Amino acid sequence: MTVRDIYNFIDSIAPFATQDRFDNSGLLAGRMDKEVGKIAVCLDITNEIVDECVKLGTDLIISHHPVIFEKLSCVTDGTPIYALVKNDIAAICVHTPIDMAKGGLSDIMYELMGFGSPADAEVLHVVDEKSGRGYGKIAHLEFGISAQYLAETAKDAFNCTTVRFVDGGKTINTVAVCSGGGSGEVYTALDKGIDALITGDVKWSAFVDAKNAGLTVVDAGHYHTETIMCGHLSDLLTEKFPEAEVFIPLNNEDICQYI
Repeated sequence: MTVRDIYNFIDSIAPFATQDRFDNSGLLAGRMDKEVGKIAVCLDITNEIVDECVKLGTDLIISHHPVIFEKLSCVTDGTPIYALVKNDIAAICVHTPIDMAKGGLSDIMYELMGFGSPADAEVLHVVDEKSGRGYGKIAHLEFGISAQYLAETAKDAFNCTTVRFVDGGKTINTVAVCSGGGSGEVYTALDKGIDALITGDVKWSAFVDAKNAGLTVVDAGHYHTETIMCGHLSDLLTEKFPEAEVFIPLNNEDICQYI
């Protein structure tokens, strides 16, 4: 089994060619012909995660966020990419492809919230009109709920340390979910007449605009709405490659502290 085998499998469920124009998904470190026996799956490739993987003899790290995102002017000691190359650990990053993929992050959020099957759910923000691919999913509830109830449900569903929310002031019958930094999707939800949005990294100005327009917005955090990818992808890899050892690093955790 090689990095290429793993890459091709991921490409079959979340095609790298579908990544958004700003993204940098794919094989970002290492070589395709490297043999793989141990695979780590994480949200971000941090120095702590690389150190842990070196100690465990890991061959490949698969992350959601790209380990190289902004343009690099140098690769020096003390950075994750330097440590990956030095220790011959390959890195595959699957960011926006799995955000938008069938069975990807939006679908996982939808299911964790207890909204049922996302198979036929409307996409919140369509990126490609031809395929219908895009970010987020919209749920139509069987009965109306309050903003407080929605926020509490989201906190439990994503195991959040805390959530922030604004109450739009009306009964909620439609809810959109969108993982990661979805502050801009506040305006998509407003345009579509949706009652509530669950996402992360909401700007204060977006909260204010939502409040004024009667839209409930729940900020469940960037980390908590995306780290859910790790268990899902680990299960898929374990099923496809039973001969490999697949694990989620102990250091795959929220780097922020709360007081």
